[in-house]
Order: sequence, then structure tokens, then C-alpha cells
Amino acid sequence: IDSAKILAFVKNPAKEGRARRFALDLVERIQPGTRKQLFLDSLDDPEFRFEAVGLALEKARAAAKAGNSLIAVNLHRQAFDKSRDIMQARDAAVGLEAGGIKVSVAEHLGFLTDWRLIGPFDSKGQMGPRLSYPPEKNVDPTEELDGQKGKVRWKRFQVKETAPTSRDRHQALVNLADQKALGNADDAVAFAYTEFTVEKAVKAEMRGAADDNFTVWVNGVKVFGFEEWRNGVRHDRHRFPVELKAGKNAVLVKICQSAAPNPEPNWEFILRVVDATGKGIDMK
Repeated sequence: IDSAKILAFVKNPAKEGRARRFALDLVERIQPGTRKQLFLDSLDDPEFRFEAVGLALEKARAAAKAGNSLIAVNLHRQAFDKSRDIMQARDAAVGLEAGGIKVSVAEHLGFLTDWRLIGPFDSKGQMGPRLSYPPEKNVDPTEELDGQKGKVRWKRFQVKETAPTSRDRHQALVNLADQKALGNADDAVAFAYTEFTVEKAVKAEMRGAADDNFTVWVNGVKVFGFEEWRNGVRHDRHRFPVELKAGKNAVLVKICQSAAPNPEPNWEFILRVVDATGKGIDMK
């Protein structure tokens, strides 16, 4: 078996990821230790990044335990910058905090955390995803609208980022049922609005999920819509391309809530803006 030729295939990021892993397993059986050596140089490899960051974190912890604080900080910084996994980013953030450096995992991974919310509106028997509501036509932060049970207004809501030491599966969950947000509702529709700026026009990707349903507009253009009830929120469940313009970009999200009785009354969503690797884009 020409292991060198197979290893060249493994090292080619243009090849399909699972095939590369299969090939690496074969070379590892022929030449034990190949896998670990490969991972040391794979911090930017889309298929082996997770393992490479894991090794960097191991080395960082070992340096910290040995009292080499400067080396530990540098390795934790490297692991954080290259991480695309929430838990790995948190582990790196913990190591950086031990060295006196505070970072934001949510910002690193592109989560949108500063929102204006309005609702609830009447979903009229779970027809909300197919009905049109005033915010879909125009967003005026000073406007008062007819809601499900009276007048509603836009309110500011800042997501509280999950601590680096937490094992919670979400980093920046927008919980609409929170009393500081909109509170509980049934058979309802809500909207979330935010703006951010980028220095130049860029093609990016949005990743997110909502419970229930998920519709997203960017700069007034509907870029994604998916109707599914009682589906739960999973990290990066939906991914879709977006074209951002230089300067201000406006994002509107529509989230529904199913009718009572509701055995899973979660009303929430997550949304992040990233590059092709899953890192948050440079935005304000």
C-alpha cells in the first residue's frame, strides 16, 4: 500500500471529509502516530479542525499545570481563535480568563445578541407563518401596534451570554418567554429586529433555529423561511447564504408559538452570522 500517496489525499482539504478520515484510519494502522502528527498542523483544516483544537487545548492545560503561564495563554489564545465548536471555545475562554484575558464566545462565533422585540400577535389557529404582520412591511421602533391582547410596542432585549464554565448547549439563546422579553403566550407570533454594520460588502452565511418556525429577512428581503411546529432549537439547524452590504444591515426574525395545550412551551431562537468556516464575521 502506498501510504504516502494516501496521506497526500488525506491532507487535501478539497477532498470529501469522510473519505479523508477513512483514508487516515488506514494510514494510522500502517504507521501508528500519523493521526496525531497530522492534527498538529490541522488548525485550519475544515475536517480535522476539532481534533487540532483539542490538541492545542491539551497542550495549553499541560503548560498551565507546569506553571508556564505565558505559553498557556498563547496556546489558549490559539485554540480560541481557531475554535468553531461552542464547548471548545468555552474551554479556551476559561484558560484565557485564568491568564487575565476576557473574551466573548458569542462574539467569536457570530451570535446576534442585541435585539428589539415585539409581540405577541395573534397566530389565528397556528396560521402565523402564512399570515403577514405589520413588522414584515416596515419596522418603526417607536410604533405601537395591535397585539394579541392589546397594544404592543418594540422593547430592547440584550441576550445574556452563557458563562464559559457552563455546559449548557446554547450560547446566546433568545428566550421570548422570559418576562424581560415578551413573556409566555399561546398561538402567537413575535418579531425580533437588529442592525449591524460591516466595513465592506461580503457574502456570508447565517445559521440558526427557532421554536416554533423560523423566518428571516435581511435588508427587507426574505432570505429563509421554514414552517415546523414543536421542533425544538438545535445549534446550526438551518444554514443559508446572505449577501451583506457595506454599512448598516437590518435583520428581522419571525417566530411563532403553537396553540394550547402545549406540552413543550418553549418560545425561542438563535441566530449567528459567520464566514464559510463558522467563525463570526467582523461586525459591529
